[in-house]
Amino acid sequence: MQAYNATSNESPTQAPIAPPTVLPSSSMLSLSPMFDPRDFFLPKEILPPQKRACFLSSSTTSALPQVFEIGESSHKMRLERHKEQIEIILNHLDELSLERIEQVEEKIEGIGNGRVIIQRDFDKLKTELQEARTQIAGFQRKQMGYNDEIVLARVRISTLETIIEDI
Repeated sequence: MQAYNATSNESPTQAPIAPPTVLPSSSMLSLSPMFDPRDFFLPKEILPPQKRACFLSSSTTSALPQVFEIGESSHKMRLERHKEQIEIILNHLDELSLERIEQVEEKIEGIGNGRVIIQRDFDKLKTELQEARTQIAGFQRKQMGYNDEIVLARVRISTLETIIEDI
């Protein structure tokens, strides 16, 4: 490593940097033993708009990248995956007994039943709230009745006081 002296007028020698080169994808390149896709990074902007590379290799494997067309073939791959998943589910359902399938169906429909249970709980709480409000209204009426009795008693007292004063 060389240290650069700030007082020196000479600039340090720099190795020229070669501009990046983009190599076309070819079967010769991918079959070359010197080619390892883990050794470089290829940005998406460099690839054509209709193609993307899918690198399936990990640090321990030496799998080569797969290139596929975006559009119809990617949709076909998705459909194939979905068909495989459906096939797996159907095979699993074939292994289950009819009773177990009905239980699963009930559980799936149970989401609605769960809402019914929640609705029942909600209705129960709503009823309890209405009963509590009715009870509070009754207490308020009683209190107003007591207040009315107190007011009536005060009116009687004041009436009696005026009668006594008049006598």
